[in-house]
Amino acid sequence: MNYAIINDESLKKYNTLKLASKAELIAFPFNSQGVKEVFNNFKDRKKIIIGKGSNILLSKEYYNEDYLFINLKLMDDIFIEDELLYAEAGLSLSELAWFSIKNNIKGYEFLEDIPGTIGGAVIMNAGTHRGNIGQFINNIKYYDISKDEIIEKRVKNGDFNRRTSFWDKKDVVILGCEFKIIYGDYLESLNELLSLKKERFKKQPRNYPNAGSVFKRPIKDGKVLRVWKYIDKVGLRGYSENDAMISSKHTGFIVNKGSAKYEDINKLIKIIKEKVSKECDLELELEWKII
Repeated sequence: MNYAIINDESLKKYNTLKLASKAELIAFPFNSQGVKEVFNNFKDRKKIIIGKGSNILLSKEYYNEDYLFINLKLMDDIFIEDELLYAEAGLSLSELAWFSIKNNIKGYEFLEDIPGTIGGAVIMNAGTHRGNIGQFINNIKYYDISKDEIIEKRVKNGDFNRRTSFWDKKDVVILGCEFKIIYGDYLESLNELLSLKKERFKKQPRNYPNAGSVFKRPIKDGKVLRVWKYIDKVGLRGYSENDAMISSKHTGFIVNKGSAKYEDINKLIKIIKEKVSKECDLELELEWKII
């Protein structure tokens, strides 16, 4: 058997909002074959893939025998072969960035402070204004659930777009990637990484649990807009529902001050969307996935 199982496990450490929740079953595949085995051995359950638990909002206090959580944290190998960098889907973006720096590879510095794993990053083409992960990928290995087949696909133009990818909304599990290598200077890359990290720490709330940016940046009249400005404009900075709060430091984030529940956070999301729509004539799209 190429996977491990944990029963009745708290999900608090598996979601960056630190919401109290519990799963009847979590599977931890050891490798690609393990992913395939899990899907074949638990066909009657709804599968939920989680990595570092960022960018998700858990909607239940208990996920019963109807659900199976699959965590790819044990699939975190990374290595260089034939002048190409290979990494499995469970590897964190931070680990990818630091591995690159240690091997004098440049370009990946901006990924270090983005929470999440390679698998999730590929699905949503994670990135910042500095770039996105899709521009560095040559080849992707994934499991096609409906075909019960492990596939390797060469990346082509159009596979990655703004905060989405060819694999988004498809019935697949990302297993690993082949990345491009561009060699640079270790110290230059290190200085850039630390500078970017410092800037993000200055701007973003790090004193409370959060799941990253709540909404996608909207496009209006051909311009990419900054969501936080509109949330500020409608007067919601610091607004709370019990222990869920729209961050007073960066209104693009909702934070958990201690014991926030799904209902509290979901209410804030609805309030933001309604007020921004009514007062700014702007429709916001949730970036998080509600589970």
